[in-house]
Amino acid sequence: MEDRKVWSAFLLLALTWGTSFLFIKVALRTLQPITLVALRLLVGWLGLMVIARWQGLTLPRERRLWKHLALMGLLNTAVPFVLITWAESGPKGVDSAVASVLNSTVPLFSLVIAGWILRAEPTTAGRVVGLLVGFAGVLLLFSRNLTGEWGGLAPQLAVVAAALCYALSSSYARRYLVGVKPVVVSAGQLLVATGVAWLAAFLGEDFAQQSLTVASAGAILWLGLLGSCLAYILYFYILQQWGATRTTLVTYILPVVGVSAGALFLGEQVDWRLVVGGLLILSGVGAVNWRPRRVPLSEPVKAEIGD
Repeated sequence: MEDRKVWSAFLLLALTWGTSFLFIKVALRTLQPITLVALRLLVGWLGLMVIARWQGLTLPRERRLWKHLALMGLLNTAVPFVLITWAESGPKGVDSAVASVLNSTVPLFSLVIAGWILRAEPTTAGRVVGLLVGFAGVLLLFSRNLTGEWGGLAPQLAVVAAALCYALSSSYARRYLVGVKPVVVSAGQLLVATGVAWLAAFLGEDFAQQSLTVASAGAILWLGLLGSCLAYILYFYILQQWGATRTTLVTYILPVVGVSAGALFLGEQVDWRLVVGGLLILSGVGAVNWRPRRVPLSEPVKAEIGD
């Protein structure tokens, strides 16, 4: 019953995060990137505080815990949100479909971090091959907008950098925030991220050049209440149940949702590079995380718990 509950949270998380790339594109029609992120985070944080009050929870007071939440607010929220939103903005911005596929490289970075840097997981030949296959898919996607200039690659590199941030923060949260309630972790990190985003928006963007339309307001509500508030509660709940590596497998489904939403609602082009590149990335992620089930020949088959 508990495993079914986690799987339901996993699929709902994939739906909310997968459609976020679409709604970012919608809101960027009238808003600048950092302002959009600031509004999204503010709505998400307010939603989390309502849920926390309803559950009788308060923000933590331990200084040690706030150090971890501050780092998570930057690494898991503010920085990757700004990178992805900026990458989708402007005439040279990537399509929402491409952003969702490039974001699926998170488990590949998790392999490098957990296996090669932290030495927390074994590095096998299959995982190395998976990493190379996924990297080939990334290069193929890069070739879609390759113009020979930095401007042609910068948006795509920004999404990949955001994926690296997510991979780092997943391992960090699993190590230092285990046992803290998901609502408390989410509200704490969003409070930090919201403050950083608003400061950056005031310093770097012109509010007079922006407008809040019905479409952009609706997109912000979706991104804030579902893509930030609900999504982070689900994310930290799954993280505590499954661990960092398995949780990042949500990126298996993000490209399917993101590409479908972009093609259906924004008329984005789905060419062979997007399809083949996406399949290569997902194949690489699958190879990295595939673990064959081994049953000793001398012992009877037993059910495994927690697999």
